[in-house]
Amino acid sequence: MKKTSIITDPPTLISAGYPAMGNILFTIAMVAAMFAPVLANAATRPASDQPQYTSVQIRRMAREAHTVEQYTQLIDYYQSQHRLYQRKAAEMMGEWARRNEVIAPLYEKYPRPVDSARNLYEYYQYEATQASAKVALYNRLADQIAPR
Repeated sequence: MKKTSIITDPPTLISAGYPAMGNILFTIAMVAAMFAPVLANAATRPASDQPQYTSVQIRRMAREAHTVEQYTQLIDYYQSQHRLYQRKAAEMMGEWARRNEVIAPLYEKYPRPVDSARNLYEYYQYEATQASAKVALYNRLADQIAPR
């Protein structure tokens, strides 16, 4: 009688009285295929240049800032917030334009997809403007205390 190994001869395992083994192997292959793009995307994603602070930390930093270095940290944070919201606004502008091309009936319920895209665009623009105002504020405060 010929000895077969499970590792070297998987078809023998499936046909030798283990019919569920084929389903298990197929399921494992499908799960691996589904997660491969996700894992590849996570591996190639660039590191964020945005400083990671919580809102509590930012409020504390703003309250306790008295030196140029502390103001510079706040400036860096709000500049990265400004860039983030500008990027999101640009993405949403494209989505707004895409959704605006769709001719919808008048009886469509509010908020329509185009309204949601417009509202998000306006929100991101507002947040970018707020971050820009904070950058200007902390730049002015840092300039006031900088040695001349």
